[in-house]
Amino acid sequence: MKLKTPKLTIGYSLGALEFALEVDSMLLVNGEQRPPAMPPGHALKRWYEASFELGMRGLLPSPSSPEAIRIEDNKAHITTTSQRVIKVEFEELHVFDLDRVQGVAVEEKIHIYEVYDWFDIKRGAKQPACSILTPHAFVQKLAFYPSSRHDGNDGEFKDCYSRSYVSPSCLNNFEYSETAAKFAVMKVIRDNGFRGRQQETDGKPYYLNIVLEHSTRDLYKYKKEFIMTSALPSNIHYHNMADRWK
Repeated sequence: MKLKTPKLTIGYSLGALEFALEVDSMLLVNGEQRPPAMPPGHALKRWYEASFELGMRGLLPSPSSPEAIRIEDNKAHITTTSQRVIKVEFEELHVFDLDRVQGVAVEEKIHIYEVYDWFDIKRGAKQPACSILTPHAFVQKLAFYPSSRHDGNDGEFKDCYSRSYVSPSCLNNFEYSETAAKFAVMKVIRDNGFRGRQQETDGKPYYLNIVLEHSTRDLYKYKKEFIMTSALPSNIHYHNMADRWK
């Protein structure tokens, strides 16, 4: 299939979708990652609304994320998951994310990841819906939110997540692992007086500790830049280009 468009955008972030909507650009969504589903989920909701609007305008040529995108001579050669090939000729190209993109003269350098660790509260789930900010980059935020694991939950039972900012060089260190995040979250919980239900022994009341189980970890490119490796065509624009190349 061959298509032609004045503007083509490549990216999967909310910024890429909103930009494509604003300038009426065709969009190639080159990744499956979506904004965090944290309550109230405004960013995720906006992502799906923007995707729907782009589809209604006929600006999503590939219904799913492509296997590969090769840029050559003002054309994007798109290989889909079903091994179909779509060719899109463009006048302007805007790049937000380089995943699965070949044939471009830039490299993506990631400086900081935004890391979300999600925890199931196995004991002591009756907590207020609130968030706590800390002065640390690792577990910079802890938030309790209504759990979706409890059928008919009216918001009384909570799970929680933490948000951290971690450099790529530290990401695989134990000090920044899921286990370390759990320990750090438990410290924040204790330091702020959160606790489980009350028990009584020999007429003396005490409170059980909250018990957490790590569920999953999501990584987002928080601070990144594109670094030019050779001269760029004037009609190809990279968003977040390093300052020295602007």
